[in-house]
Amino acid sequence: MSTESHTDYCAEQVRAYDYNRYFSATFAPYPVRRGLTALYAFNLEIASVRERVSEFLLGEMRLQWWRETVGGIYQGTVRNHAVVEELAWAIGEFDLPRKNFDRMIDGRMFDLGDAPPEDFQALEKYISATAGELVCLALAVCGLPEDRERGEHFGRIWGMAGVLRALPYHAAQSRIYLPNDLLRAQCLAVEGIIERKPGADPSPVVRIVVDRIRGIAASTDRLPSKIRPALSYVAIATAYLHRLEKAGYDVYAPGLEPTRFGGQLRILRTAWTGA
Repeated sequence: MSTESHTDYCAEQVRAYDYNRYFSATFAPYPVRRGLTALYAFNLEIASVRERVSEFLLGEMRLQWWRETVGGIYQGTVRNHAVVEELAWAIGEFDLPRKNFDRMIDGRMFDLGDAPPEDFQALEKYISATAGELVCLALAVCGLPEDRERGEHFGRIWGMAGVLRALPYHAAQSRIYLPNDLLRAQCLAVEGIIERKPGADPSPVVRIVVDRIRGIAASTDRLPSKIRPALSYVAIATAYLHRLEKAGYDVYAPGLEPTRFGGQLRILRTAWTGA
């Protein structure tokens, strides 16, 4: 594969499987857009490990492969893999630190198990290591490597909303990411939610998570134009939360996700105005 083919491959993967981030990145100048796309393609690789393997050990091995591969990039060894080569380019071009990638890979180990996070602190730790680190890296690509507080802030909004958006999908895989202590407080069992048993309604816990996200989002300022390509897609999360509230916090309600066109309009508005 040529360098151009690697770039195109990553863009196609992100467009197909992470469209909101892809569309947000299109508002960046080419080098930044290429760097963001490389990050998002890497994130797809490690975030989908659970779906690609049949056993915990195989998933662990796959994540270890990525840990060693990223380490190799920093030692000057780049494996012949489209995403790896694009990631190596982004790391060199934008001087991205290795620790962020290591933490992202470590965070994805949680996906390999079936147990929910024990409490809100555990959930926030997972989100910080996954969505949070990815946003921090994206801000570095946009030229603000020191803005970790903002990265953590928007990572929490997107990551927590993502837990709710993916709840039906995860439940179908016998997984739940709602904090276990909140489930116990509502006398809810993970098995009941997964099997959608009568009385096993997760909406009270969903409401608590939404309230927490709202509390975080309340302190959000207008985005500087320089970093909008790395953050405009978060507008999709706020639109989802609004619809979820109107639906009585029922994550199975129809019409919670914006249409493709509706999502584009929300991202466009944020990309233009920063709000």
